[in-house]
Amino acid sequence: MKQNIAAVCISGREENWSIGEVPFYCHTEGYKEFAHYPPVKTWERVKYLANRRNTANKKLLKLHPDTEHFLSIDSYYLDQVHEIRLLIKEYANYNMDCVLGATNWFLDSSKYPSRVRYWDTWATPEMKRKSYHYYPRHEQIPAGWERVAGCGGFTLYPRWLWEKRGYGIPEPFPDAGNEVNYLCNYPGIPSYVTFNVKARRETPKELLDRSFIKKLRTTVGLRSRLGLRRS
Repeated sequence: MKQNIAAVCISGREENWSIGEVPFYCHTEGYKEFAHYPPVKTWERVKYLANRRNTANKKLLKLHPDTEHFLSIDSYYLDQVHEIRLLIKEYANYNMDCVLGATNWFLDSSKYPSRVRYWDTWATPEMKRKSYHYYPRHEQIPAGWERVAGCGGFTLYPRWLWEKRGYGIPEPFPDAGNEVNYLCNYPGIPSYVTFNVKARRETPKELLDRSFIKKLRTTVGLRSRLGLRRS
């Protein structure tokens, strides 16, 4: 069983942590505001995120030098205690080194009817066409796990992987993903997401505020049918 797991978060403020048995460090220095939806796929933003995640891990290790595994968790998921504990349990009980992320979902209200969709398809493109009710079963890995190119902001991985690889910008950019794909793309260690742990993301305000007409156009493809272009 994997032990000495510590959690690390990057945020613009000090965040609360509810799992006392797992050490936690919240890194707030150097915060910059970027749009969250749709994600900004620029070299500048990914470099910024890679640098902050690397710095956060270094500072966590100074506070907790016995750490053997990182739980990298973005602030959106910190209140989902049940999901955090379940992901830690699945990761800790798997007897081989891997990167393991929760699946992350949101209610997409851009069309009628609204439907639940996968959130982080940039880092995990394999999930673009997977439904919320999909449940993989593959030989030699636990039920519910799916092999992927990268895991998003709710992920566990061994310390040695970060020490050898770290976060960075994958090439070709942006087709190869973001800073987490760079970490995951290291020989000899697989990356998975688990459908046993389904994390929730709030519906982006940009979608909640979308007008009825825009939702209708998106649903029936009216804009493309009429050859209309964005101004």
